[in-house]
Amino acid sequence: MNYSAIFTALLPDLIVVVALFAALGVDYTKLRGASLTCRACAASRICGFGLVAALVVLGCQLTGSLAVEGHALGVATQGQLVLNTGTLALKGVLFLLGLLVLPLAARTISTPQVSEYFALLLLATLGMGFMVTSRNLLGAFVALELVSLSLYALTALNPVRKESAEAALKYFTYGGVASAFLLFGISYLFGTLGKLDITQATLAEAPRLVMVAYLFILVGLGFKLALAPFHLWAPDVYQAAPTPAAAWIASGSKIAGVALLLALLGPVSLPSAHSTIVPLLLLMAVASMAVGNLGALRQANVKRLLAYSAIANAGYILVAVVAFTDAGRAAAMFYAIVYAIATLGAFAVVSVWNDRLGREALIDDFRGAWKTSPGLSLALLVFVLSLAGIPPLAGFVGKFYLFYAAIHAAPQMEYWSDGLYWLVAVALAFSVVALYYYLKILKAVFVREETGEMDNSPVGLSASVAILVLALLTVVLGVWPEPVVDYIQSYLF
Repeated sequence: MNYSAIFTALLPDLIVVVALFAALGVDYTKLRGASLTCRACAASRICGFGLVAALVVLGCQLTGSLAVEGHALGVATQGQLVLNTGTLALKGVLFLLGLLVLPLAARTISTPQVSEYFALLLLATLGMGFMVTSRNLLGAFVALELVSLSLYALTALNPVRKESAEAALKYFTYGGVASAFLLFGISYLFGTLGKLDITQATLAEAPRLVMVAYLFILVGLGFKLALAPFHLWAPDVYQAAPTPAAAWIASGSKIAGVALLLALLGPVSLPSAHSTIVPLLLLMAVASMAVGNLGALRQANVKRLLAYSAIANAGYILVAVVAFTDAGRAAAMFYAIVYAIATLGAFAVVSVWNDRLGREALIDDFRGAWKTSPGLSLALLVFVLSLAGIPPLAGFVGKFYLFYAAIHAAPQMEYWSDGLYWLVAVALAFSVVALYYYLKILKAVFVREETGEMDNSPVGLSASVAILVLALLTVVLGVWPEPVVDYIQSYLF
């Protein structure tokens, strides 16, 4: 095994690890006794510098300036490191989003464990990077657990609220059970395939053991993606966790989870094999869209509303996944990315307004916010309309690709139940339902005249830049999505 090649391939991850320990070391030594604000700024800058350096190295790997022997490395590591143009770009997206979370975390710090807070954010980002670059059953599971354990701890790091510890315990308990199901399913799948590297395995037909394996796998990944009926943790965790941590749970882990789901479904991509898996995916898609959209209608807390939105959007993603085509996989991945960007942006605005209120924001607290915070209100307008699927924003284009991929998988229709037309109709109907609760937020911000109790404290330069970048990405990906979609379809699948 060529260890120099492995070192070169893992250089971005090693830089992130060094930044993580540097933030811990500086906080434990030089900044002992300093104020929380000072410690948070230092940790954020160190972690940010590490992620920027990792992104530069990833750029060199993508352009070929730093050669990575992707195929040889994948064979040598039995699929633990599959580094190609697609997976490296996806890791870059995760590192970029992680970089945009840092300024939000720095301005909303509420725990004395400052360096640990940022270290856990980087550990979660690191695990997500390994999730999208691993095609080894055990390697992907270990990466998923690294993400999960980091997010469990982040949820609990909100000592101001007792509900945080309760939500973290619930998250950890449910997550442990889901991980057990996932590992049990992976063991069955390995027993059927005889290989850990899922890129080297394809099933012409799915025996009963494979159906059992994927049943357990979908239970485990259904929890990670907040798919119904494994979604019960999401509203409490989103509401009780520190807002930047909830944002990272809702965005980065969604991208990594979808990438892992698509990779694990690879061996049953043939029609003769996946026919037994499709009913499970269809049931979860419809249930998620129903539970998410109907549950969001009655929410007054904004973070809780975004949790139900996450459940519904996970169901939308499955609409393209069940197509089992390259176009469907590309559409699912593209939508996961644009959803993550819009959700992270929405959480960023909510985080700022939570700080101004000194508590968790309700929808009524946004009354007349456009008068006191026109910039943040405009950004929230972009993010919420994208989540609602309004053109010309990225969310609309993402849903168009999802539904088109589902219809195009079986375009001929004689009866209403042929193909996936009925599933697209269900998704469209629930998209209309979703307009109500998304527009309820915008009504409070722009229509209601009376002003709430928010002050007009400054957002901060770094947080403002992060929100601006997310808003621009949402608009640009809606106006010009073809290069990204073609890139995903050409290099990732």
